[in-house]
Amino acid sequence: MTGTREDTAAAQAEMEAHKIIKAMRLYLGMTQEELARKAGISPGLYFRYEKVPGYVLRGKFSEVCKVLKLLRLDPRKFYRGKYILNEAGYKAVVPRRGRLNYMLQRVLRQSCPVSCEKSDEKGGKHNGRTQDH
Repeated sequence: MTGTREDTAAAQAEMEAHKIIKAMRLYLGMTQEELARKAGISPGLYFRYEKVPGYVLRGKFSEVCKVLKLLRLDPRKFYRGKYILNEAGYKAVVPRRGRLNYMLQRVLRQSCPVSCEKSDEKGGKHNGRTQDH
């Protein structure tokens, strides 16, 4: 049984969505509590968005859109699985004890941890990556 490209993209988006919002929050220098307050949601809900794979994609659309806008992410691209973590993003979301070390914080501030796949005019994927959000 083979899946379509859309099925594969949807599965990938579900596995990465929580990592993407965490990486962008860290990149923007916000705490979970601060982001939740600005989005008008409970800190516990936002915590689940970051910790549970796929949970953010099943959240209330209007609330998730507020979060995405605060994180400078386009909701359409997010739900279509167009965002991917780059090397800095993966380093940011690796489970670790304590705070992010100074060097990792510096790398995160200098380099956006999330990239967006470009599409060509025919609707196909482009090999290049962009950081346009």
